[in-house]
Formats: sequence, C-alpha cells, structure tokens
Amino acid sequence: MIGIGRAGTTRARAFDLHPLCQVVALADTDPENLALGKKRFNCAGYSTWAAMLANERIDIALPVLPVQPNADAVVASARAGVKAVFCEKPLTAKLADADRMVNECASRGIPLVCGSVVSSHPDYQKSYAMATSGEIGEIVRINLYEANGQMGTHGLSHARKFAGKPDVDFVIGWCSGDANSDYEGDYGDGKQGYGWLGGYIRFKNGIECFSGYRPKSGLPWRGIEVIGTRGMIFNQNNSSLGLRLFKAPAGVTPKAFSDLQEVKGAFSERTEREVTYDAEGWRQIGDVMIHTVQEMMDNLEHGKPIGAATGDYMRYALEMTIGLWESAQRGHAPVKFPIADRSLAAYPERSRWQYKKDVFGRDRYMAELGMQKKD
Repeated sequence: MIGIGRAGTTRARAFDLHPLCQVVALADTDPENLALGKKRFNCAGYSTWAAMLANERIDIALPVLPVQPNADAVVASARAGVKAVFCEKPLTAKLADADRMVNECASRGIPLVCGSVVSSHPDYQKSYAMATSGEIGEIVRINLYEANGQMGTHGLSHARKFAGKPDVDFVIGWCSGDANSDYEGDYGDGKQGYGWLGGYIRFKNGIECFSGYRPKSGLPWRGIEVIGTRGMIFNQNNSSLGLRLFKAPAGVTPKAFSDLQEVKGAFSERTEREVTYDAEGWRQIGDVMIHTVQEMMDNLEHGKPIGAATGDYMRYALEMTIGLWESAQRGHAPVKFPIADRSLAAYPERSRWQYKKDVFGRDRYMAELGMQKKD
C-alpha cells in the first residue's frame, strides 16, 4: 500500500478482505498516517515507496495518493516487478505522464486499474454491453449532463464506453471559467480556474455526444442518456447506481418516448447506502470496490478480462478533458484526436492534486481517517 491515508485505508481493507490477498507492507511519507496504518494492518511500514519496493516481495501495488505523485509511484511499482497495480483517480494531469503510466505497465503485461468508480460496477458493465450489442437499436446520440470534473473520470468515460470504446475524431469545447487557466479550480492564489467543461464529442464510429452543464443554477440533472433507435438507457447521476432501461415493444417502431416501455429489474435500484461497521470496527466496503478486487483476482488467477476502469480508459478520459479545454482556449475551434502535444496538462481541483491534510487541515483529515475504523 502506497499512501495509507483516508482513501488508501479503504482500498487496503478491500483487498485485505479477499481470501487471496493480505496487506503485507505500507509506505507513507506522513509518519502519523503510517503509524496508524501499521497498527491497523499489523504489517511493515516504510517512509518511502522506494524502500518498500526494494525490501518487500509485492504482488499487487496500490498507490492511492494525491494525483501529483501518482505517475511516479505507478511507474516505480511496475519496474519493481509487481503483478498488478491499482491506483486512484484521476490518473494524472499531463498526457505524457498518462502515457508513461499506461505504457510502463502494458509493456510488462501488468494490469493497471484506476479508481473506485461506478463504471466498474457490474450494472454499468452490463449496460455498456447492452448498448453496443444492439439491445436498444443503433445508438443515435449520447447526452451527457456533467461538468466533467476529475479529468472526465465519470461522465466522459461513461460516454465513450456506451459508444463502444471508439477513438475520438474531434471535440469542440467550452468552459465556465478562464479558458487560459490549466487548473480546474482555484488553488488558493485567487486565480480563476477553467471551471466546468462542456462541448461536442464526435467519435470515429459516427456516434455523437453532447455534453452540457448549468453553471448559474447548478446541476439538478447530471446524468447520461444513451439514445438508440429502439430504446434508451439513462441514469440521473454519473457517479451512482440507478440505471434505467426503456425499450420499444416487439414490432413497434418508436417515434416518441411514449412508445417505449421501462424494463423493470434490468439494473439495481439506486439507494442511499447507510454507513455501517463490521464486528472488527471496520467501515463496510462498497460494492464497487469489492467487485473491482474480485475482477483483479480473476484476472491474475484465471486470465479473465478486467471490466473495471483501467488506466487506459482513464488516460482517454483525460485526453477528452484536455481536448475540450484546449478547444475552449482556441475560441471553440475543433481539436482533432489523438492530441499531438503530449506535454499538455489539465490539473484537477486542489484537494485531489495536493495532499488533503494540507488542504483541509489536520483535525478534519484525521477525523475522516478515524471514520474508516473504530479503533
């Protein structure tokens, strides 16, 4: 485990719960977090990931860090000879770093899984298969209602998967803030970020995606609509369960939404998950992370494909984000893909790029870390 803070503790616990896994070593530059992590997992601890990787035989590395050091930690893990890597989202800020992370792992046959995101849930994997197999007919367009934060890890990634994971032809983008800023938000220096992103995405298979936002009145609807010639799939929130499927009855050529019927039971219902703790005092792990761990185990043990969000998908989401922002900067001119200038970077909100304890303050951070286990 590289980074045993708030999110790192949860991810470590998810792997530790699997019968084929055991947390054997931790690395964290924060001595307070490291001491608590060693107590909770009863294992070795190191102040740097370099020391941990040099002294331990690691099968799976879990860098769960602020985004800033993420690329170096993933690359170092791959070069140390691990069998798999799980890192947090967003992947990174610079396209060149994303390339480095993905290529370093791919060249060694190491699966790179990125983030506990709802697109990794079986419901979403099922919905992507439905869309691409013709379950709702030919896909006509995708409507995305989202500000496209966190480097597109939710909505933009969904849209491309629903479209069949094609390459992008070009994008046209706009933003709510300063198009000349390469930061998503204010980093404490009083300068405005580029804010919310929207635009038009043309995939090479001809499918169009229209992404919009409402900066003045908020986002009362921030989901996705996948519209086909015989039905549609949609959800009201791109980061939660609650997908719905509507199809035309057999023999009916739909001309309006009223011609469609909802297919009940196709997906799990959206529910507010109550925070609960197990007998050992650990906070219960969500289904998405449990499924992600299982898929990684099935891949390592049996060679089964991983349906969870991979580093390659997250790299493409980052490229789509940068493309929209670059288009906004150019006065909404189309940006062709692939983006040639791999030095381009778009930096996520400050609390993801920098260490949250520095951003939020120690008291708030340690209180939230304390919620992971009732010690």
